[in-house]
Amino acid sequence: MANAHQHHHHSPHGHSHDYVEANRAHFDASDYAIKNDDHPSFVEFSKNVGAAIREAYPFDPDSTTALDFACGTGLTTRSYAPYVKSVLGVDISQKMLDQFTKQAEEKGLADKMTCVCTELKGAKGELDGLKFDIITCSMAYHHFDSIKDITSMLFNFLKPNGMLLNLDYIAHKHGFGVEEMKMVFEGAGFVSFDMKHVTHASLVGGFDIDAFLAKGVKPAN
Repeated sequence: MANAHQHHHHSPHGHSHDYVEANRAHFDASDYAIKNDDHPSFVEFSKNVGAAIREAYPFDPDSTTALDFACGTGLTTRSYAPYVKSVLGVDISQKMLDQFTKQAEEKGLADKMTCVCTELKGAKGELDGLKFDIITCSMAYHHFDSIKDITSMLFNFLKPNGMLLNLDYIAHKHGFGVEEMKMVFEGAGFVSFDMKHVTHASLVGGFDIDAFLAKGVKPAN
């Protein structure tokens, strides 16, 4: 989960290297998410998000492989890690991933949670060619330069019948509307699109979040 209270406006156009570097510098410098990782408001938010994710996807702890994209400290990752065979967290901030690893070890989830610091671009051979049953992305889309490019890239990391679940702000100054998200998902090739409100949270620091969960399925062929 990215740092929920910081807003970097998304644009509909290309994937900007400068944009990625700005995000990397921001998250490497910020202590907000790390300092508040176990704050009751974050824990409650994570609990609600995890419940919505588990309702949306039929996890099997013996077989389900997951990717948590832009995972941050792993707040969302931990909410469903007990229900998967393995989950790989990917982020561009090593500082966030250090906390990801620390929390996984402290909470007894290190056997299921691993992470890698990299900027995925959709190039052949990334992540050793791994494909996943489910990909989650929590509170990060509003940081991306092009949600269209990101969604298309994530599509390619899914197995046939795999699911993408994206959690972010409901449309207001920084959020997304149903039609925009539906267009992005279907444009990337996803079917069975659905989007619904999942939780309201008042996070430490006075930040209010109304969050949706959008889902799409990669066709079998």
